Amino acid sequence: MSSAKITILGDIMCEPRLLKAARTGRGNYDFTNVYQNVRSLLAESDYVIGNLETPLAGEAAGYVSSLFQFNAPDSFAIAAKEAGIKLLLTANNHCLDRGLEGLERTVRVLEENGIAHAGTFSEPGNRGNTYFEIGDTRIAVISYTYGTNYSNNHILLSEDERGYINLLRPQTESYFIYRRQKRALKDRIRYKIANSFHFDKKYYVRKLLGLPVNQAHEDDNLVPDTLEPYLHVLLEDIVEAKKNADFVLFCPHMGGQFNPVPGAFSNYLASFAVEQGVDAVVASHTHVVQKAVFLHGVPCFYSLGNFSMSPNSVYLLHENLPKYGIAAHLYLEDARIVKTSFSILRILEEDFLTVYPVDDYAKRCSPDEMKLLSMEVRQIFQTVTGNEIDGDLFRKEYIL
Repeated sequence: MSSAKITILGDIMCEPRLLKAARTGRGNYDFTNVYQNVRSLLAESDYVIGNLETPLAGEAAGYVSSLFQFNAPDSFAIAAKEAGIKLLLTANNHCLDRGLEGLERTVRVLEENGIAHAGTFSEPGNRGNTYFEIGDTRIAVISYTYGTNYSNNHILLSEDERGYINLLRPQTESYFIYRRQKRALKDRIRYKIANSFHFDKKYYVRKLLGLPVNQAHEDDNLVPDTLEPYLHVLLEDIVEAKKNADFVLFCPHMGGQFNPVPGAFSNYLASFAVEQGVDAVVASHTHVVQKAVFLHGVPCFYSLGNFSMSPNSVYLLHENLPKYGIAAHLYLEDARIVKTSFSILRILEEDFLTVYPVDDYAKRCSPDEMKLLSMEVRQIFQTVTGNEIDGDLFRKEYIL
């Protein structure tokens, strides 16, 4: 009997604060502290996958200095590999933050360092599924993204270039719908002032003006006519994967940012993938944890939340607990899932950002900190499962 444990992590991010803390000298960065407290957890898995939410475009392209335009040193990915992560998902909204050159270099750096990847490709003609083996079980990974931050970078791929990225919809199509609120005149004026600033600066100005810094986005923009040709390509990938692998894992980058509730687009896509025969759906992007359910017996994690996002970022909605993420665990026997579980992870950022499993994090808490941690772990568990937690509060893994 062939058995395996696959673990999938959420958004692995390198923001300006982490970059500064990791700097050890001119051009040198050490990110090992990010993973030092999760190494033992990851070591229990046969294969670990993470979502690399940044390009590796090289120092000449300018490392991350903004909250919305990313680029990390190569050592960021190498530290992930050394911690036990074997495959990085690269199809996400930041994959073009340093243009096609940055995308191509990211793929090249991963391959040169022996790190598998899925979702973006060095050349359009190279696109396809990613496969790996555990024992005699062959697993296919399909990675797609809802978009590429076109409204920020204005990089529109030509027809010939679309093969660089697995896309779920047109780049120019917004993934969410704003719910406009009625505001008093003085608030409309303050918002107009704040929004006149570019990118992340407007969030700092909003904070200075006493305005809400951000809002939860809703991914309810579902346009079947524009979606169909992209889903046709996805369907072809699923068919190919089912022919060439024993188990098919679909990892979409989707969802409304900072929203703990999946929208119409996420629900539609998860259902579509399950109907086409994938064996598990594990998604990322929202920067908060969302529900995990079984659709026709198939486990679907709608968002794993963050792995290494700075909990001090100005634009976070703290009530939805972005300082937490989950690691999804799939236990396989003869290519069939026999158990699905998850670990709750807590991000701590003092001098350096690091990530703890909550059972280990609880050991370092004061009584007052323990009260807050207990409340927050209950909230995360309820968000994921829809149920109140029963039994031990702090566990290495929770059964879905």
